[in-house]
Amino acid sequence: MSVPAGRAAGLRDRGEQERAGIIRAAHRLIGRGGTGTAIEDILRAAGVNRRTFYRHFPSKDALVLAMQREAGELVRDRLHAAAEGAADGRAAVISWIEEFLAIGWHERRSREGRTFLAPEVGLVAGIADALEDLHECHREILAHAFRRAHEDGTLPGAVPGRDAFAVHAVVLRCLEMRARARLDRPYAEVRDEIVRVFVPGAGSER
Repeated sequence: MSVPAGRAAGLRDRGEQERAGIIRAAHRLIGRGGTGTAIEDILRAAGVNRRTFYRHFPSKDALVLAMQREAGELVRDRLHAAAEGAADGRAAVISWIEEFLAIGWHERRSREGRTFLAPEVGLVAGIADALEDLHECHREILAHAFRRAHEDGTLPGAVPGRDAFAVHAVVLRCLEMRARARLDRPYAEVRDEIVRVFVPGAGSER
């Protein structure tokens, strides 16, 4: 017996709302940085029962991995759009830096990012490999921007792989320090410093 289209759409919408609610609750609870967050706490905060939880996630580890994947894919899409929308390769590199670094100064995105610094997240099976896959994806967008800059002559001395690795490492460290409340400097100041170091000739226009 088939489900009417309208009802099927309603079920999908409800399922998406349940899933989103579980993820929001998990971000809020895990992001507090405690020693462990029980599934029961997530259920209570999300207003769902255990059956609903397991309809969307087979385990808490699966939930955390899904959260990391979705957050990383959102960053990937934003980085790609920022870099591809730039006028030339050099501008693409700067746009990538601006977009990625801005996470640390955006209240909601920074708060969600703190989730993945929680000690319990580091214990999730497969989290390290999943995180490195995301990092590699984000670096590749930057490496492409450096290759573009090398080819169009806006950064003729660029070494794409090496430069992307270095820039990514520095920006990632800034985001971690910001999330841990160890970087209390204005976004523009930090951005300009990174750009001056890694993008030759930058600074005069800022």
